[in-house]
Amino acid sequence: MCRRETAPQTSCTSRPKEDVNERLDGRYPLHYAADFGHLKVVEYLLEKGADINAKDKHELTSLMCASLEGHCDCVKILLEKGADKNIKTESGTSAFDSEYPAVLELLTSPKPK
Repeated sequence: MCRRETAPQTSCTSRPKEDVNERLDGRYPLHYAADFGHLKVVEYLLEKGADINAKDKHELTSLMCASLEGHCDCVKILLEKGADKNIKTESGTSAFDSEYPAVLELLTSPKPK
């Protein structure tokens, strides 16, 4: 049995074949991590092969989730790893709809190296 403080880490690292692209309630783990600004989880999921441009049940990408919530660190790493900042939902929502100036600066800057 896992101790309470180690349970999340154990569940992520003890499974031999985790599926980082498995939908959970219509969303992917990367969407949840980006939406809540969990940078280390975003990095881990990308390292394990998460689909960076996948759309969730709301047609949002992980970059849109991070952008709309103002999580600059997540936006930066997603852009560096190749997230497409030009993807839109059917209604036209995109990462550029963020109300956070720092996020918009990241989105309009030349491609990170």
